[in-house]
Amino acid sequence: MKKDIRIQMMALRKNLDQERKRLADLQLVQHIQKDPRYQQSTVVGLFYPMPQEIDLLPLLKDRKRFVFPKVIENNLHFYEAHSDSVFVKSAFGVMEPTEGPILDSFIEYLIVPALAISTAGYRIGYGKGFYDRFLSDHRPKHVMGVIYSFQETDAFSPHEHDQPLDDYFKVTL
Repeated sequence: MKKDIRIQMMALRKNLDQERKRLADLQLVQHIQKDPRYQQSTVVGLFYPMPQEIDLLPLLKDRKRFVFPKVIENNLHFYEAHSDSVFVKSAFGVMEPTEGPILDSFIEYLIVPALAISTAGYRIGYGKGFYDRFLSDHRPKHVMGVIYSFQETDAFSPHEHDQPLDDYFKVTL
């Protein structure tokens, strides 16, 4: 079931009108910036968007310490990034930081990518379990998701290892 949802959501995202997507992404950025939990956090975990993923990089203008994920030996770690940080494409096609301090246990507000999110707050990612493993070991105070409204679905049941989100933002295209 999750595999079918992944395929469906990737196809739907691939066909998005780019200008509508850009405006929806900016709307999600604004929702996050208005969130008191975000406002009160100093260390924020983001993801570098893959093609067709929601682009939250405009948040980097905010006065926060931002960390980005990098896979090391099948585990996810979050490296602090600055304006001069270098990102390289991983074997999974994800842009990852090349260096910086690891701040796994210091993240207060983590925004995770998702292909789909249920109304109960469970997400479908890309199927490797990196975020679920990270969250079981280093759960930040606030774990958030971001999706377009068509990505909200209750057509799946979470597995026992799936970690729930605390909340999520969605926007209609």
